[in-house]
Amino acid sequence: MPRRRPWPRPHGQAHGAAAGGGEGEGGEGAALAEGDAAVALLTALGLVEGHLRAGAALYAAGESNLAVTHMKHPGDEIYADLVPMLEAAGAEGFAPELEALAAAVEGRADPAAVAEAESAVMARIEAARQAAGATPYQQARAIEALMRTAAEEYAIGIVDGAVANLHEYQDAWGFVQVAKDQVAKLAGTSPEAAAAMEEALAPTDAIFPGLVPEGAVEGDAAVLLGAAARIELAGLQLR
Repeated sequence: MPRRRPWPRPHGQAHGAAAGGGEGEGGEGAALAEGDAAVALLTALGLVEGHLRAGAALYAAGESNLAVTHMKHPGDEIYADLVPMLEAAGAEGFAPELEALAAAVEGRADPAAVAEAESAVMARIEAARQAAGATPYQQARAIEALMRTAAEEYAIGIVDGAVANLHEYQDAWGFVQVAKDQVAKLAGTSPEAAAAMEEALAPTDAIFPGLVPEGAVEGDAAVLLGAAARIELAGLQLR
């Protein structure tokens, strides 16, 4: 089951969890995002997308029961905490699209219908990213935050070479996929930094032997932390 954690936020915005208890990814990734509205928004969007990416991939693989646990509703704290960030950036929310995707998965809809609903949510998430107006450096910081959060999730998901928490392992996978996509987009404006980040991310493939691994898992969260550190260094070129 997912844990309850602090949510990244810019200065002056209270955590939903602090106000009434809620779910969100936190730790080093959240700390990195705090104090910068654009970084906080990009990180939050990446975390939401990572959950959905994991759920959609599981659904496509026939793991509908597992997929449901990754789908978010507009009423969930994880989305509720995102709303003020969207409003501050002048970005539109995507509650209807989020609800439609969750309903499609929970209703065991045809895979094509789920894919269509996922695309609608992702389009809204991308529009919100554009509204953030982030600089390449801020984009790099958000990617680093995603990777540090992925490392935290992986450390809970895989313990001593065995799956201890499948949900958190899958979350880590989703966050890494989002980080890879964002690095690819960063290449359009900052090719040298993006190339260094792509190289940093390359070793992460080996520690994810599938979404529902069987048997021992030869992986360590240190691989993800190492990638995050190298991404941080590459991002410093963009300051």
